[in-house]
Amino acid sequence: MLLAEFLRAQAAWRLARAGSDPVRAARCAAALLDAAAFAATLPADDENLAALGRAGCFQDDEFAPGADRLQITRWWQFGDPPYAGPRELLAALSGVASRPVARSGPPTP
Repeated sequence: MLLAEFLRAQAAWRLARAGSDPVRAARCAAALLDAAAFAATLPADDENLAALGRAGCFQDDEFAPGADRLQITRWWQFGDPPYAGPRELLAALSGVASRPVARSGPPTP
């Protein structure tokens, strides 16, 4: 599944940039890998997947999230508790799909 592949790639991206905070990077990567495993099990008619599809995130055999969704993904679970699960990540990604909002996360290391 395209979304699962994207999430796995973002987990690798985060681990490669662990820098001075490897615990947070590992937590983020683990959450993204968990979300990838979850996304791989979703039925094609899942409401979050449908919203992402309507937003044009599935293009030419890849998941193209756009800058807002990329920032959400790259910083998922990087901060302090409370933590959310894979469904909440998909809801956050699909929630952005319904409105054009410019979000900026912390600077990319």
